[in-house]
Amino acid sequence: MEEWSQGVYLLGRFNFYRTGCWLLVSGGQGALVEVPPYSAGEVSPAQLALDAATALRVTIRYIFCTHYHMDHFSWQTAREFNNTFPQARFYLHRYFPFVADAHPVINYFERIVRLGLAAEPLYLVHAPKHSWSDTMVIFKGVIITGDWELNTIRSVHDGRRGRRDIPYAVRRHSIDRLVRFVRQKNYHIHKAFSAHANDRREDIDFIRLMEDTKVDRQLW
Repeated sequence: MEEWSQGVYLLGRFNFYRTGCWLLVSGGQGALVEVPPYSAGEVSPAQLALDAATALRVTIRYIFCTHYHMDHFSWQTAREFNNTFPQARFYLHRYFPFVADAHPVINYFERIVRLGLAAEPLYLVHAPKHSWSDTMVIFKGVIITGDWELNTIRSVHDGRRGRRDIPYAVRRHSIDRLVRFVRQKNYHIHKAFSAHANDRREDIDFIRLMEDTKVDRQLW
């Protein structure tokens, strides 16, 4: 467990793609971000989350996932989270598949949802760019950006067979939604972490970063 920012912990990275699982904490309450599958020989995300919650003396209230790709969401892990933290509520965007008899029960949202841990607000913002289910998690001035490619409007999946590219107009709208969010709420986002923990940005000018992300650049 590594504390990347006050109240924002990276519990571990899992599976071949090294997907992170995160714990957000405030006032004795916590939320988990990402529901990744794990490989043979790895300690399960649910066990690491339980160990962290016990050590920090927090009750897990919520479970989120930044988008519905196979390296980020696993029904097996979701059930293990539910069994370990039966009091926690799942919040997923409505683009996640609905399974009528699925366990656990899922709360689906559409655009923006405001939750909280103790007195600290926590926001989920739907902003498709990398995938149609992209959800930005915003907490204590930190944004967890899923698999968003920053500093370019492009996505690593563009043009791949079997994938439906998200139109650039939709991507720009997502960026504008995030800019409107911080302006309307006068909310200062000063750090951005990718879900895989392979892009860590500190002391950012978030609005400038978003405007720069509209630029059409080669990914690498």
